[in-house]
Amino acid sequence: MTMRTQITIAGFVSMLLAAFPMSAVHAQDPDLERAKVIQNGPPSATLDFEAKQFRLLLGGGGGKGVLHFKGKDYPFTATGVSAGGVGYTEAKGTGKVYFLNNLEDFAGTYGAMTAGAALVKGVGASSWQNQKNVVLIMRSESKGAALNMGLAAVKVELTPQ
Repeated sequence: MTMRTQITIAGFVSMLLAAFPMSAVHAQDPDLERAKVIQNGPPSATLDFEAKQFRLLLGGGGGKGVLHFKGKDYPFTATGVSAGGVGYTEAKGTGKVYFLNNLEDFAGTYGAMTAGAALVKGVGASSWQNQKNVVLIMRSESKGAALNMGLAAVKVELTPQ
């Protein structure tokens, strides 16, 4: 890898870090009470999702899902970007949503540090947090071939019904 390529990659990663503040990227809250709720408490809502992602150092993807909140179902879409990794995966999964008091707080940009691998089939887990401090704890099954370690951000929008 040439020095120019390394500088270009470092520049892209720096831009991604600048675009998503560390409070949005870092999925663990330093507040002990919030950590206890996530570990032991019931979630505010749950969700089901499916997504596709392609990575070649920088990547992108999208998906859709359904948020189950206060006895109602709300469809949503998600589009994302990532830095670090290579491959293509398709995933389906479920998630627990914490600290969601109002439906409007669900939409937004979620960030996470990611690491994982898939070869044909795999399983994964991830934690995400948005700018309104809503936390998603996700579990998924994937198919494809990928290796990733880096940062990711996903923009979630509720679908009009």
